[in-house]
Amino acid sequence: MTPEQKSFEAAIKERLAERARLLLATDQRTVALLRDALVQINQQLTAQPADWKLWQLTRLRDQLETVLTATGTLAGTAASLALRDAWQLGEDFVDKPLAVAGFNVEMRLQALDARVLAAMRTFSVDRMKDVTEVAAGKIAQQLGLVTIGGKTPFEAIKSVEAILGEESAKRATTIVHTEVSRAFAVAGNERVVQAAPLVPGLGKQWRRSGKIHSRWNHDLMDGQVVEAGKLFKVPNPGGGFDMMQCPHDPAAPVGQVIHCGCISIPWMKGWKVSTPGAKPFTERELKLDGRKAALDQAAKQAGRRREGPAR
Repeated sequence: MTPEQKSFEAAIKERLAERARLLLATDQRTVALLRDALVQINQQLTAQPADWKLWQLTRLRDQLETVLTATGTLAGTAASLALRDAWQLGEDFVDKPLAVAGFNVEMRLQALDARVLAAMRTFSVDRMKDVTEVAAGKIAQQLGLVTIGGKTPFEAIKSVEAILGEESAKRATTIVHTEVSRAFAVAGNERVVQAAPLVPGLGKQWRRSGKIHSRWNHDLMDGQVVEAGKLFKVPNPGGGFDMMQCPHDPAAPVGQVIHCGCISIPWMKGWKVSTPGAKPFTERELKLDGRKAALDQAAKQAGRRREGPAR
């Protein structure tokens, strides 16, 4: 491997680390907003009369909706800003590694279509607001049960904690991961397509997430290489189909993108790389997911994976 190729791989890893930090920070910000909303709502609920017959449902619902509307707006803003940063990271994911490898394409290429990013940001803001709107509706139902004697105030408060705690947090972080990853992937893919005419042999390679319980067909795609403007082939029992420009492709079925952690990386024809094909499964993956062990053995028999799990 030449010094240029080593620098290229190092730059790829650096950008992926930035992506991971962005996802984590946005997750933490979103969960913190929901936690703050829960604290405010709990304070309002515990301040109510002990006698549920004295609860004023309409006023209480208005107060809670005010809190949750503000929370949804703040969470949407956090998601929108994260998508903006992910879009730039996706562009840099191609430009910077190519630059250190001697291909200075950044100043020679047009800016990516900002309308695509704007649409993604609007969609993400709406999805985050929907999280708190759905939570508000469920909480209103719990409060209504209190006012008709169907639940005690204590039981309602516990239900509210579940709604704004694990339930809403899980949904919100799923949105963050999916949409931020989508912005990164789409920007990176578009940049590869732009750069390909200027960089002979430039393509893209699918890399699996490394999650324990990942999609079996995405694991099989690991290491797959296609030309910059081509589609990746997704294996399926019926024979597979060309579907994705990149992981999180907006045109892909929802079932192929939710919770997906795969990435598409720039790939140079003729270069030696540390892992040219599919990455070996780790010992932990093989131990905790029997399906991966079966896939591993089948792939090795077919000559698509080297022997020995990754460390």
